[in-house]
Amino acid sequence: MLQIKSALDSERLDVVERDLREVGFHIIENVITAEEADEARAAVWKMVEEDIAKGHDHSYGNGKIRRVWAIVGKSSIFRRLIQHPTVVAVWKRMLGEDVIASTFTANIVGPGAPEGGWHIDYPYWAMQAPFPSGSLTGQTVWMLDDFTEENGATACIPGSHKTLRRPELGEAEKSESSVAVAPKGSILFTNGAIWHQSRANRTDTPRVGLLGMYNRSVIYPQEDMPRQLTDAELAAESDTLKQLLGRNIPFRDPDHGHNWHRTDSGFRQA
Repeated sequence: MLQIKSALDSERLDVVERDLREVGFHIIENVITAEEADEARAAVWKMVEEDIAKGHDHSYGNGKIRRVWAIVGKSSIFRRLIQHPTVVAVWKRMLGEDVIASTFTANIVGPGAPEGGWHIDYPYWAMQAPFPSGSLTGQTVWMLDDFTEENGATACIPGSHKTLRRPELGEAEKSESSVAVAPKGSILFTNGAIWHQSRANRTDTPRVGLLGMYNRSVIYPQEDMPRQLTDAELAAESDTLKQLLGRNIPFRDPDHGHNWHRTDSGFRQA
C-alpha cells in the first residue's frame, strides 16, 4: 500500500524553489519506496492493457512511446500521487495556494524509442514570446523505473526557461544539457518553460514515468480534470484533491448574486 510521507521542511523547500527559478529543475530522490513505485508501475501496465482492449492507441515515436491519459479516475494510487504533500508543497510555493492540476498521465518510453524533440510545456507552447517572467506552470516527473543515461531519462537545458521563448530550430542541440538520472521513486520537478526532451531508450526494457503538470488557477488545464471523478467518487476524497481537480474554482453569476462550481456533469451552486 502506498504510504504518504510528510511534506518538505521549509529549508529544503527554499532550495527547491531556488533551483526551479534559477536552474529550471530539481530532483528529489526516493520520495516513495521502490516497492511503492513498482505498485504504481503495475497499475500503469494494467491501464495500458485496458487502453489496447478498448482500441485506444495513444502512441508516438514510431509506436515506441505510449501515453495513458486521465489516470486519476482509474486507480486510487494516482489519486494519492497527484496530491502527494511533497508535490503540493512545491507547487503551492511556486504557483500559489490555489494551484490546480493541468494533466496527470503515464508515459512509457519503450526499447528503441527515439529521443523526443526539444520543447517547452503548456501553456508556453501556446503563447507568443516573450513569455511572462513569473512561473505559470510546472511539471512533476515521477520515476517508476530508475532513470538512466541509457533508458530515455529526461534531459533539460539549465537556465533555458529564462529566455522566455521556445528554442529555435537546432538551437537546443548546441546547448549543454543535464540528464535527470535518479532511482525509481524519485521526482524530477521542472519549470514549465525549460527546454527539455526525453532521451532515446537504448536498452531492452521500457522506462515508465508519470507526468503531473500543475498550473496557476487562472490557466485553463489541458485535461478535463473536474470530470475524472464523479461527484459520488469525489465525495470521500480530500479537499486538496478537489482543489487540484478544479472543483473549487468559482464561476461568478452576477445576475443571481452567487457562484457556481464544476461537477462531473455540469455546475452546482457554490
